[in-house]
Amino acid sequence: MPANSCVVFSCADPDHPVPIGRFALDADHQGRFGYGLRYLERKDAFELDPIHLPLTQAEIAVPRRNDDTFGVLSDAGPNAWGTQLALKLLREAGENRPGNLIEWFLQSGYYGSGCLGFSADAHTPPRLGPVPPSPQAFRERMFRALDAYIADPDAHLDADTATLLFPGSSLGGIRPKTVVMHEGREHIAKFSRPDDRFDVPAVEYATLRLAVKAGVDVPEFEHINIKQRSILLIERFDRTEEGKRIHYISAHSLLNPGHLSSDKREYKTSYSYAGIAEVLRPFGQNPRRDAHELYRRMVLNIMVGNVDDHLRNHAFLMTSPGHYRLSPAFDILPHIEAPAWPQSIGVGTFGAASTVRNALSQCGRFLLTGDEARNIISEVKEVVSGWRTTFTEAGVSKQDMYALENCFRVAEEADTFQVGVASPKLS
Repeated sequence: MPANSCVVFSCADPDHPVPIGRFALDADHQGRFGYGLRYLERKDAFELDPIHLPLTQAEIAVPRRNDDTFGVLSDAGPNAWGTQLALKLLREAGENRPGNLIEWFLQSGYYGSGCLGFSADAHTPPRLGPVPPSPQAFRERMFRALDAYIADPDAHLDADTATLLFPGSSLGGIRPKTVVMHEGREHIAKFSRPDDRFDVPAVEYATLRLAVKAGVDVPEFEHINIKQRSILLIERFDRTEEGKRIHYISAHSLLNPGHLSSDKREYKTSYSYAGIAEVLRPFGQNPRRDAHELYRRMVLNIMVGNVDDHLRNHAFLMTSPGHYRLSPAFDILPHIEAPAWPQSIGVGTFGAASTVRNALSQCGRFLLTGDEARNIISEVKEVVSGWRTTFTEAGVSKQDMYALENCFRVAEEADTFQVGVASPKLS
């Protein structure tokens, strides 16, 4: 019979995990969470979600959301790539598939986002994974096995490859990835796929260089080639220099979006960049700065053709109990489909339309005047219009630049360039 409850731990200090409370599923697979009384007495106690899981002695209902997740608790677990890889590794090891979300939490290696960990009881700390390997441990055999697995999920993964990829089973997103230790810090290593239409790690690296020039806050990053394989290394921003872990909550979890209306009016209100800025405001350490930063990211995403800017690709980091800041930007990548698609979340009065006019239409919700917003747009546009030079310096091939050039038309052409209205469905 599947486990129906688990204890949630803070692994902010991985050497001394602290039990926070118990999460349980009822017969209808709805959740309930209760903070431990001893935890509530701690001076460093923090709420897992300042809106949906406030510090209280009462048990809190945690309903299953539209996407079958449980908010901030699910932020700590895998999805997409991580879930698929975890299932593969369990099959290879002859172990059973997790029977429910609780068992997914309990089998995790805890390389996922933030500081939360899970255990069956309060006296048994979470099973934290070993120190991740160095990228130099990657071998050509591993890349061949990874490519074979991507092409055929039933392909065998040898023990060495499984060990190197295992940390990636705790991660989200759709790209193949794992966790490595690089220059004494945890990094996420993102790989190319055999079916990619361009060198994705190299292009994301080049786009991050544009972001830096445009004044957008991003983590440290590096592009390397091992055995002629392109790899992007992103330093983890939910870890400290001392190896401690920082509490993390996605914008999706904090906003808790419901189903979109038939006219998608939510793109003009809550399911939007401005909605992210506003939901953070009561808990933000510096809400004005974060709102301005978020606006700059929105403009950058429009101008580089990043239409995969959904709510899980925006997040908050706890700076102290009850206070948060916007995390550094991540997953900024042009998509060939961008000229035909809007953004994944709302931009302004015209919904998710990828236009400068739309970006200006609700600038006040970002605590910006019209002139301030136009200055940000001009600064980003000036940088992105020179994307060819930056991409060339970053080593992106002419063939890949040709494939992506339409993604940058908003920066290169008329400010009111309008994209199509079909909703993006990226794979």
